[in-house]
Amino acid sequence: MKIKELTLYTNKIAEQKHFFETILGFTVHQENSDIFWIQVGWTKFCFKRSYECYLYHYCFLIPGNKLQEALGWVESKVDIIEAEENGKVVFSDTWNAHSFYFYDAVGNIAECIVRHDLQNHSDKPFSITDFLCVNEIGLGTDNISKTNQQLEDHFGTPFWRGDKARFAANGSQEGLFLMPNYRVKETWFPTEIAIEPNPLIGIVENEGRFYNFQFIDGEIKSHNAVSKIDTYWNEFQDKHPAYLHVGIPLSYHFCDNEKDADECAELVRSGIKQATTHSLSWLHINNEKMPAEGDLAIVTDWNGNPVAVTKTTKVEIVQFKDITPEYAFIEGEGDKSLSYWKEVHWAYYTRELSEYNLKPTLDMELVCEYFETIWPVVDAGMKIEMEPAFSINR
Repeated sequence: MKIKELTLYTNKIAEQKHFFETILGFTVHQENSDIFWIQVGWTKFCFKRSYECYLYHYCFLIPGNKLQEALGWVESKVDIIEAEENGKVVFSDTWNAHSFYFYDAVGNIAECIVRHDLQNHSDKPFSITDFLCVNEIGLGTDNISKTNQQLEDHFGTPFWRGDKARFAANGSQEGLFLMPNYRVKETWFPTEIAIEPNPLIGIVENEGRFYNFQFIDGEIKSHNAVSKIDTYWNEFQDKHPAYLHVGIPLSYHFCDNEKDADECAELVRSGIKQATTHSLSWLHINNEKMPAEGDLAIVTDWNGNPVAVTKTTKVEIVQFKDITPEYAFIEGEGDKSLSYWKEVHWAYYTRELSEYNLKPTLDMELVCEYFETIWPVVDAGMKIEMEPAFSINR
């Protein structure tokens, strides 16, 4: 299991933002004053403003050979919590893990853990990038068996280790829900912070599927599995870390019928179709955003199944009468000829504009959007290469 996204609540959001941005050195993303997030490896870690004070225990996974480096790096920025006779570093033989603890800006207990069974060593000096994920999140409960069963039912994640009367964990070494029974184990080790069933929300991945969930009033409340589009985008981000900070882009299918939509989707997936053409009038009437260089999109088939991620490389406005054979070839449909392009597009614009009592004309302006398929990776032998000298003038 992996914790792909986690949101905790705090009544001191400015202090928490300062801590992660200035003290630890994470890049902070903030759309408004009520929430911010950082990217911790494969986990999007968010803090959201609340009126109440909630305290949590969470844990960062670090490479297996970086315990002492990580300890020195963190200790240069914050105080490490002494674990009584254990000193600053604690070893769990049943979990085969070393860890150390510190407080964040609002008093949450943060942990860095080395899980030796994962054998995830690094040959680089320790840095902020060695926080590999949020590896654990605590769920205070008064019934471990019940909470574990909810997790198994909703996500299919297994009971991992522990005592169902006092303290246990559900998930895997890549991601765990900690389940202390706060009626038996009252505080988070190694502190006197009371364990409570504090609210949180997130997304977990298990066996290739993604699940939204909430933990409210001690209950796991799960939505249905995350949509096919969300799953597809998460898979893309896993394979392309450069896009980890990018939100899910627009998804769409081509054409106004299933046969053509599915054919065009396959042409995009295989890298044959490298352009699409919009009616400028339709975009204006529907207040649709003009495409722009650098735009990302998820192309689906008629039934909404994602097939490709594209990136816009160029946008030009051209009159219908000025579309060239070269451009028709790049659109990649049918026999790729200009006559085919004109026939099918004239028919399409006739259908599209009739809803607004308009008709296509030879002088109508079209938005020619060039794109490349960036996922799945297209075989270079299949991709159409544009002639360097070719360009459409506005």
